[in-house]
Amino acid sequence: MDLKKILLVEDEALVALAEAASLKRNGYEVVTARSGLDAIEMTEKDPSLDLVLMDIDLGEGMDGTEAAQCILNKRNIPILFLSNHSEAEIVDRTYQIGAYGYILKNAGETVLLASLRMAFKLHEVHQRQLETEQALVSLQAYYDSVIRKAPISVYIVRDGKYVFANEYGASLLGYPSPEEVQGTSVKDTIEHANPFQADPVDPSQRFRIYRKDGKSIWMESISVPIEYQKRPATLVIGRDISATVEVEEKLQKESYLYSSRSELLEYSFSHDVSQTLRKVIDLVCALTESSLGFFHLVKPYGEGTESVVLHAWSTDTIEKYCTVKEFTAHYPLEKAGVWADCARQMRPVIHNDYGAVENRKGFPEGHPSLIRELTVPVIRANRCVAILGVGNKAVFYNEENVDIASRFADLAWDIVERKTGELSLQLSEREQRFLLKELRHRTKNTFHQILSLASLQADRETEEGAHKALLDMRNRISVLAGLYETLQGEESSTVSLKDLIQRICSGLSKAFDFRGKQTLSYDIEPVSMDSRSASAFGLILNELVTNAYKHGFPENREGTIHVSLRRKENRVILTVEDDGVGFDPSIGERAGGRFGLELIDTLVNQLQATFKIQRTIGTRAMVTIPLPNA
Repeated sequence: MDLKKILLVEDEALVALAEAASLKRNGYEVVTARSGLDAIEMTEKDPSLDLVLMDIDLGEGMDGTEAAQCILNKRNIPILFLSNHSEAEIVDRTYQIGAYGYILKNAGETVLLASLRMAFKLHEVHQRQLETEQALVSLQAYYDSVIRKAPISVYIVRDGKYVFANEYGASLLGYPSPEEVQGTSVKDTIEHANPFQADPVDPSQRFRIYRKDGKSIWMESISVPIEYQKRPATLVIGRDISATVEVEEKLQKESYLYSSRSELLEYSFSHDVSQTLRKVIDLVCALTESSLGFFHLVKPYGEGTESVVLHAWSTDTIEKYCTVKEFTAHYPLEKAGVWADCARQMRPVIHNDYGAVENRKGFPEGHPSLIRELTVPVIRANRCVAILGVGNKAVFYNEENVDIASRFADLAWDIVERKTGELSLQLSEREQRFLLKELRHRTKNTFHQILSLASLQADRETEEGAHKALLDMRNRISVLAGLYETLQGEESSTVSLKDLIQRICSGLSKAFDFRGKQTLSYDIEPVSMDSRSASAFGLILNELVTNAYKHGFPENREGTIHVSLRRKENRVILTVEDDGVGFDPSIGERAGGRFGLELIDTLVNQLQATFKIQRTIGTRAMVTIPLPNA
């Protein structure tokens, strides 16, 4: 442990020597001074001194209390007084100075040492207290600086007035310094009655504040109850959210505009052009707070000129303001009034003081008067194709109104183009349907004419071979005609084989009805096939049934012919069998049936099918046809 160094101030040399010796025996380092001036000088020059043991009575000149006061004015060091006097006046003087004790010289060594220990301990406590106070002062200054310089607003509100504001908070309210905010009424800055009231349920609040210059901004704040200067108050911490609110409002507006556009598009699908355009104009009038609205088309008129065609007015314009009985809805653009400047200048035009506009023209009787107007052009391929206009807003039109009108003007034109295109397509579709109906009618007539010619020619042909060939040709043409009629009754490009088989079998039964002794039956599962494959299928069926009639029953024998159609997995199997005289596979054909079999083989190859003829009681012909994408 380091020795404590004591400055002993004593004018009596012997007394000083004795006291110094006593202190050194008890572990202290001691230096001495004979006068108050010497003591002052030594405390200034020797920073290692830990305590001053001061005699009050120092003879002539400065006494101990005066010297102690001078020392304490320059240095914080504990001072312990020694004296032979115990007068109350002297004791009071030592305490007023701030001494650490008063010891009578005859009190003895024990009292002196105890007083020294107590003085050192008191000084240590005092030093710690000073350091703590200094730290608190520094911390307070730091936090005061942080609060004052913080980039958020900090207010203290009491009794409805601002009693504190930091620099940022003062700037938000439009004051040059925080001091000028103090004493200002909260009601002068806030649109709410009392938004700074602490709410434990929802501490965060959003509101508009009014600055000193009259402008307003949006603030979000949190209010906390506190005690300020020993009185209840509210601490308000806030931030400027004007930019956030502006973005939110823009997003809300964009969302509304987008939903409005979607509703208009949906509306246009079930309403005509005029109804839809009126809906568009009514919406633009509502969004721009206008009482009048119109939509004009600009069309080419003659060589190098254009004309304006009135297409629609807003509902309020017609029902409340306009009483024009006869209005020219078609006139040259060059003769139109200043409302058409947007078409001539190819840009939006605002007339916020219509009465002061030069070169304006008059209105027909019954036309509503104009206070102000906004017109926007619809530009396509570097020319104005339409004009949307609104008028008589209560305040001036601005760029936001221009943006809204321009967006919906473009939408209106897109609707006009689409609706016009739809009308053209409908007219074209009706025309095409009429032509297709006429073509089908003529095709059916042509088939019937060919069948009639073949029948007439067959009836007049005396040579039996030629007669049979003509009848066979007629039957084949009949198959194609039946297929054509079947296709016309279908809504798709596929053909029901059941309907086709029934039609062919019915036709062949009538064709061979003169025989009178054969019966034709069929058993068919529902299967569909594309029209090209169905055509080949029909001709194959015609040849097989015709061959059965012609070659299976010579001399008009009695018998039956049965047709069946079965689907098996990804194949369809056509079977034609009869109980006639049968077929000799070694010959490879029935008499007179060579061309028919060659035609069947060709069509079977076209269908990528297989063809088999079996001799049973009579003859069985089987055609197995693969089904695509089965």
